[in-house]
Amino acid sequence: MAFLKIKIKLLSPVILSSDVEDSNLTGTLDYIPATSILGLFAAKYIHKAQLKEAHLDDKFNNWFLKEALIFTNAYISEKEEYDEVDMLPTPLCLKKEKKGEKIFNVLLNDVDEQLKSTPSYSYIYGNTIKTREPEKKINFHHTRDRLTGHTKDEGMFNYEVLLPDQVFKGKIYGEPETLKTFKETFKETFFARLGKSRNAEYGRVKIVLSEIEKTETRILEVEDFEDQEPVLLTLISPCILLNEYGFSDPSLSCLEYYLRKIWGKDSFKITNCILKTTSIENYISVWRMKRPLETAIVAGSTIKLYFKENLSYEEVNNGLLYLVEQGIGERRGEGFGRVKVNMAMAKEYYEKEVNITFKKPTGEVPEEVKKIFISIIQEIFKEDTELRAYRDADDFTKLPSSSLLGKLGLILSNLQEYDFKVIIDDLRDKAKTQIKGCRNKKYTLYEYIKEFDEKEVVNSIYNRNSDYLKLAKLVKYNLEKDKKFLSELWRIYFAVLFKRMRQKQQFSGKEELSK
Repeated sequence: MAFLKIKIKLLSPVILSSDVEDSNLTGTLDYIPATSILGLFAAKYIHKAQLKEAHLDDKFNNWFLKEALIFTNAYISEKEEYDEVDMLPTPLCLKKEKKGEKIFNVLLNDVDEQLKSTPSYSYIYGNTIKTREPEKKINFHHTRDRLTGHTKDEGMFNYEVLLPDQVFKGKIYGEPETLKTFKETFKETFFARLGKSRNAEYGRVKIVLSEIEKTETRILEVEDFEDQEPVLLTLISPCILLNEYGFSDPSLSCLEYYLRKIWGKDSFKITNCILKTTSIENYISVWRMKRPLETAIVAGSTIKLYFKENLSYEEVNNGLLYLVEQGIGERRGEGFGRVKVNMAMAKEYYEKEVNITFKKPTGEVPEEVKKIFISIIQEIFKEDTELRAYRDADDFTKLPSSSLLGKLGLILSNLQEYDFKVIIDDLRDKAKTQIKGCRNKKYTLYEYIKEFDEKEVVNSIYNRNSDYLKLAKLVKYNLEKDKKFLSELWRIYFAVLFKRMRQKQQFSGKEELSK
């Protein structure tokens, strides 16, 4: 068997939907699932071959339906000075000291100290481990009417996105001839769209396919087999197992049943394990609906087993090779049930950060580049200012009437900051009383409008992410002296603040009516 490496570079923010508790937030996965990669290639092939009934096409049927090709998840990768570090899900058996730097393998080491989980993804070599979390961000949006395309005043929601310029890597397994035909069908490098909201500003990626490589034939060292060393099997993708009734069963006994299909009964003994479960529910575009929900064993779950003397080295090694190439469980062509053998065999590890080195060019930053960077900084501050206003509005109680909030928003759109603060004093007593009656823990809304300092908002954003400040210094942009943009931030802040308050007021009014 052989494989192709697939490299996916994010050219814009990407959303790979994931369930979260907040109904106003669309979450994203922190990896690119094999189902999305498979769907991307399937859709591209249908378009390229102009297929009307794709399942009748031999290539489509073999590649995407009969699992002649096995797609894997793509995980975060980092470029170092001389090499690229490809991450995989961190084994759950690796735990870090709560008050120290050591990382222990709890399946191989009895530890009395208090431990905590390690980051989700890691690269392990020897007794050193490098860990990493993919970079995400929350983008703020107004809800739009699907028919007219116009913004709805009362609707707001957030997208969690994977940030651009990150690289994710996976593999496509298959027979060499099948992979050769597959690669010839697609360009070695091409651009595509991936994930949610692909027709908007999200989801643009660059795909690169590597040369075909053969899989290793020796998974287990002969010396380890002869010394009867334990074998650790780590799942590097969620694993779906079915019991005798056809229902998903993420239990150790069910996993043991699948392993017995490879080596036979009474051929091995599982002495320890760390297993956790997760829910799997992905969308199938041709069905226009989600697959039935299934419970799976989560990536990173690890079992420790010993092989018995009735098996030869070849039998053990061939079984392990099958697991690495084919995986275990159901829906393996979609990337589920991928296995890594002896991924973490040291008793203790020392963490080493991934070093990302950038060579700063000499000379001044070109003017056009400065304009681009300043534009980026301003867009970031607009989004963060909107998000802060949305959250700050929830701190106020005894809100003004919906009509007064709407009037304030209308006045705001036509006035500068100073004029707006003056006009507040010219309101009728009834309106002014409402504004002075609305308050958060420190101020009335009247005081808040009068005393509000947009520079304080700017500083709080800088404090949360010093990278913005570094970028501003690089292009010699002093945002605090940009009065025109500060005025724009002030208007954005109060426009969202009033809109959110109005939304809450209208919602509370509907609740009263329903009672």
